[in-house]
Amino acid sequence: MKLRDFQIQEINAGLVVKNSKGQYLMLERHNGLWEFPGGSIEWGEEPQVAAERECEEESGIRASTEKFLCITSATYEKEGKQKHAIYIFYFAKADGDIRPSHEHRQAKWFNLSELEYLKLALNSEQVLRHL
Repeated sequence: MKLRDFQIQEINAGLVVKNSKGQYLMLERHNGLWEFPGGSIEWGEEPQVAAERECEEESGIRASTEKFLCITSATYEKEGKQKHAIYIFYFAKADGDIRPSHEHRQAKWFNLSELEYLKLALNSEQVLRHL
């Protein structure tokens, strides 16, 4: 077997949502890590459309992207394979009542100064330097 037989690469899209109070939307995974809304880009889907769709599915917040924010990347082991995940993040402004999906334990709005104290998932920790 070749090394690439043990490698997975995926492209994801995420949305950094800021409300009218200047707070950022964060979702807590069931393992205790916090992340911005986002997930896999479906075949043929535009990345910003994927980011908006994932945000609404995961949080109940409907937001429209305003601008590109950054690209991040992380490598880690998952199920015995090496995974390389690339994340395309967009920025959006939105308000509303949060309704987290079953994928997350909870969702909350946080001030920027509070984000650095959260235990962030790999897909979100690099985003802070772009805010």
